[in-house]
Amino acid sequence: MARNRNDRLASLYRIGQVISSSLVLDEVLSLVIDNLIEVTGAERAAILLFDGRGDLAVRAARALDHQDIAADSFLTSRNIVRDVATSGHSRLISDATAEYSADIYQSVFAHHLRSILCAPLKVRDTVRGVLYADHRITTGAFTEDDLELLDAFAGQAAIAIENARMVEELGRQERQRRELEIARSIQASLMPTRMPELPGFDVAAACVPALHVGGDFFDLIPTPSGELVIALGDVSGKGVPAALLMGMVRAILRSEIGRAATLEEAVLNCNRLLYEDFSTTAMFATLVLGRLDPRSGQFSYVNCGHCESLLWRSQAERCEFLSGDGLPLGILDDFETHETRVSLGPGDILVNYSDGYSEAKATSGDRFGLERLAQAVHECTDPSARGILDHIGAMVDRFAQPEPQADDQTIIVVRAAES
Repeated sequence: MARNRNDRLASLYRIGQVISSSLVLDEVLSLVIDNLIEVTGAERAAILLFDGRGDLAVRAARALDHQDIAADSFLTSRNIVRDVATSGHSRLISDATAEYSADIYQSVFAHHLRSILCAPLKVRDTVRGVLYADHRITTGAFTEDDLELLDAFAGQAAIAIENARMVEELGRQERQRRELEIARSIQASLMPTRMPELPGFDVAAACVPALHVGGDFFDLIPTPSGELVIALGDVSGKGVPAALLMGMVRAILRSEIGRAATLEEAVLNCNRLLYEDFSTTAMFATLVLGRLDPRSGQFSYVNCGHCESLLWRSQAERCEFLSGDGLPLGILDDFETHETRVSLGPGDILVNYSDGYSEAKATSGDRFGLERLAQAVHECTDPSARGILDHIGAMVDRFAQPEPQADDQTIIVVRAAES
């Protein structure tokens, strides 16, 4: 090159300051590629970075006149850049057509490559990509001094690119966090925040997703006749996909409850309307849907593949589990289910819950299970529905510690007043 070594070292120092002046990844790549051409005097230059699949992808490419070259139009030897990325060592090639076999390095001959410089982009001994420069006409265009300077430049460029990538990733994570917080707030707003007042009964409910959003939901719907419809569902999976289907299930179920004559009809209509969406996504939803008449204390319910509700009999001090015969929604386009009726006496406690409670796992691998759930209800000294709910939650948390919550946890507690 025309410049002497001292000039180029001074230029390298200045360039290091320039490429570190931005934390926007596209801007940094643009600065690096322009200065890569200046440092090497190359005809063409490119930056290749590893993508999420572990492949080297061209992120920026330009010619000597600083005109951009489209990534899919930048043709070079993938074997050479892969060798540099794999070995972590720079390469100086004075005449690629003379040094490589046409049988193995076909692209060298197909693209008329001659002089090549290639250096790894290393961050803490990890290769993040490569810098590449070439001349396709001139042989011996680069020297050992050029290679030494490229190595120094690659060290500066790697740090600048990594810093920009980290800032970009942090920004992406922050945007995602804000979006998920909004989604969590929206999902929470779909569920009742104020418990209905029901003569002779105390009601409490809670839903805590394992992630920001989840597939569990509950609903408490007072009817014009004074009854209370209780729904608790669990869409398979976690996170955003489950949350989206959960919203659909809740909305359609609410609509069908308002128009159907029976609980069975509401559930079956809901299943028919949602079957196509569930079958397309290979997901399903379990559901327990009940209606409580506060005058008679009768609780009618259908259970579609959901956890058996727990009914604590206060007078007998024993626990019953309320099973059902329905299939989860989305498994078949049609199925049969039958309504079951039980009566709640003074002091009886009804607990509807999702498997985030019963399937909570300790470090030993043991599950919380139904026996511990019944024990939690029996041992609770706070007679209020909220106190019982909190006591169950505390027992599950103690049992599972220090394991993080692995599944959505949703619960509805209904307690009949003492006579």
